[in-house]
Amino acid sequence: MRRAIGILRNIILLLIAAVVILAAVLVANAWRKSSQQIAVSPVAPVTIDEQAAAQRLGAAVRLQTIASVTDADQSADAFRAQHDLIAASFPAFHAAAKREIVANYSLLYTWEGSDPKAAPIALLAHQDVVPIAPGTEGDWQVPPFSGAVKDGFIWGRGSWDDKGNLFSMLEAVEQLAKENFRPKRTVYLAFGHDEEVSGKRGAMAMSKLLQSRGVRLDFVFDEGLLITEGIL
Repeated sequence: MRRAIGILRNIILLLIAAVVILAAVLVANAWRKSSQQIAVSPVAPVTIDEQAAAQRLGAAVRLQTIASVTDADQSADAFRAQHDLIAASFPAFHAAAKREIVANYSLLYTWEGSDPKAAPIALLAHQDVVPIAPGTEGDWQVPPFSGAVKDGFIWGRGSWDDKGNLFSMLEAVEQLAKENFRPKRTVYLAFGHDEEVSGKRGAMAMSKLLQSRGVRLDFVFDEGLLITEGIL
């Protein structure tokens, strides 16, 4: 019995010693190795006409781009008007990129990169918005499709989900295009038109189109990228 206890004690001591040695090795390695963070130069502040950007988004919010499960063409005029608004609002980007209309209302942009060997990426957003429940129009603090710029906010359906993301992306690439920037890797911007009712017409059609062309994306950015303060 005493022998068994002695063996167990020795095993425990060996385990403790191993842990101490491992910890010492980790501390020593951490102390000896320098930071692996990449040194980058500070980025110059970007000048943005916030009022003009807000007005562009507000104009999009006023377009009632509501997708329907049963009627694919329910908001045809609104979607076409939004396409015209986007083209008129971001001319430099439209001159630099190729635009395709997929499944009648989805927008697929291809911004060719300078390195054909670099894997492409995609920025995703959707043009459609959730409809208003009948009879609730009077419950809104500001009319749901007003697009009003008020009290530091843009009011209305889509200002957050998801025209806010969509127009933020376009504002960014427009600024870059004005500076004659060309991405190293090809950038796709894919803006579906029926995400709120499944995305089977728009996003799926664009996905199949890219797949048919052998496009393999390195990564994608989708909605949900908003940074907020004092909202929740």
